[in-house]
Amino acid sequence: MEQSSTNRRWELILIGALGGILVAVAFIAFGQIGSSDAAPAQAATGDDVLAAGIAWEDDIIPFLVPKASLPLAPADEVHVANAPAMPPAITRSEQAIVEVHFEVVENVALIDPANGVEFETWGYKIAGDSAPVIGTPGPVIRARVGDVFRFTVTNPASNTHPHNVDFHAVTGQGGGAEATVVAPGETRTIEARLLYPGVFMYHCAFGDVPEHIAHGMYGGIVVDPETPLPPADHEFYVVQSEYYTDSLEPGLSDLDRDALLDEEPSMVVFNGLKGALTENPLEIEVGDRARFFFVNAGIDLDSNFHPIGSHWDAVWQEGATYSPPIRGSQTTLVPAGGGVVVDLIGQVPSRIILVDHALTRAFYKGAVGYVDVVGDPNPEIFEATTES
Repeated sequence: MEQSSTNRRWELILIGALGGILVAVAFIAFGQIGSSDAAPAQAATGDDVLAAGIAWEDDIIPFLVPKASLPLAPADEVHVANAPAMPPAITRSEQAIVEVHFEVVENVALIDPANGVEFETWGYKIAGDSAPVIGTPGPVIRARVGDVFRFTVTNPASNTHPHNVDFHAVTGQGGGAEATVVAPGETRTIEARLLYPGVFMYHCAFGDVPEHIAHGMYGGIVVDPETPLPPADHEFYVVQSEYYTDSLEPGLSDLDRDALLDEEPSMVVFNGLKGALTENPLEIEVGDRARFFFVNAGIDLDSNFHPIGSHWDAVWQEGATYSPPIRGSQTTLVPAGGGVVVDLIGQVPSRIILVDHALTRAFYKGAVGYVDVVGDPNPEIFEATTES
């Protein structure tokens, strides 16, 4: 009996020792003990790799040169353009002061020229621009991260309503909205540091904000990163937006407030009106890289931006150009109030059809545009064949 008890104690000791060895091996395997250079557990900071080779940086805002030391941007640098044009990319390496001056536009415009539908549009134009513009979308603005954005807005005395501008690219009260409120006959100026690169929406945020946006008060601002994006052969500015009209018959329609509250637009369009990019298609050549700075002004609907007959070769999601792009996407989701930068390549002669792939909007409400690719066929990529 004593021998049996002794054997049992040795069995327990051996089992305990074996268990301890297994636990130790497990800890060593996971790098927690047994190595003099094993780092203690801590929060990932600096250049620690988090996942899939992506490094985290504590702060991506560039060093800011004091505003008093900054020069004005070079006189030949273009900072504004009307859709679908884009100003050239900002290639300078130094920060500067970028000056832009807008005027508020209030008028009646054809928003469906083919059917004669008119609507009272409010929007923005480049100050002093004498070309006929409906103000929606407003001009695209382009600057560089770290720049001081000196923005002036004038509301002509001939207008009826107060307005302002909320820039999603601006850090400050209301994105500048509070400081840019202009009644008819007034002018306001702000200076704002552009802290993050990307493509951002701007819009009126005065009074009944949805009403002001529904009348067309929106646009886009592009802030180039310190390290420029890879070059593109063409760059285009496209804005998706919604109209809530009480009629689709010829003549002047009014704002349908019930449809606005129900989030049921009568039109979903690119660049301010039906046919903006079908009556005047964009054009590139085979082999060209085309880059789109796309803003979804909403008010309410997400956009499912898709190129029928092509792919997005590169997508900077949510317009965040500091981050690397995803490659080879079919459709990119752009929330209301958001943006995206997308590239496509003209692979073969064709008409690429840009749509919101919630296709009721494309087929019935106007969210469609064309990119015509011209050049020589490439049967290695596509050809129509007939079987014998």
